[in-house]
Amino acid sequence: MIAHNDTFSQTALIASFEQVNQEVASYFLSLPLDSFLKSPSGKWSPAENLLHLIKSVQPVTLAMKLPRWLLGLLFGKPQSASRRFDQIKDTYQRTLANGAKASGRYIPTVHELPSSPERYRNSLVLKWNTAGENLLAILCDWRDENLDAYLLPHPLLGKLTIREMLFFTLYHDLHHVNNVRKLFGQ
Repeated sequence: MIAHNDTFSQTALIASFEQVNQEVASYFLSLPLDSFLKSPSGKWSPAENLLHLIKSVQPVTLAMKLPRWLLGLLFGKPQSASRRFDQIKDTYQRTLANGAKASGRYIPTVHELPSSPERYRNSLVLKWNTAGENLLAILCDWRDENLDAYLLPHPLLGKLTIREMLFFTLYHDLHHVNNVRKLFGQ
């Protein structure tokens, strides 16, 4: 799990993303191939969960690459301080408990079973690793105070500061790994 405190400096965020990115990749690589594509009880398969994570991280990275003046123009400025990691986690859990679900571009689709499940899994993990590295690279360009000075829209939670969006992303990554673990009784 993530070792954190309420301040979660940029340095702590970087370390947490390094840890979580590795944990996600290792977990999905450790699954037996027949389980990786399996959709138990109408739930997303591990492959679909990993694809969803990739689709969720990429827009955060793209948004953080935008000029900061454009972020302010598009999404406004925060009117309050960033919430803590646990507050974002609790808000997300309540939102899910009230029936919120992924929609639109965040829904993973595996159109047909791949001819080589191992190659497919490896390609998804490679995409995950690339998405994680890209997010880490752009996070290194942000100073602590700027993480609290700009907003991004979240499809379920509304506008979040950059720091809050990063908190959400960390939690969301582990949330999906834990969902897959539960599906397979791990």
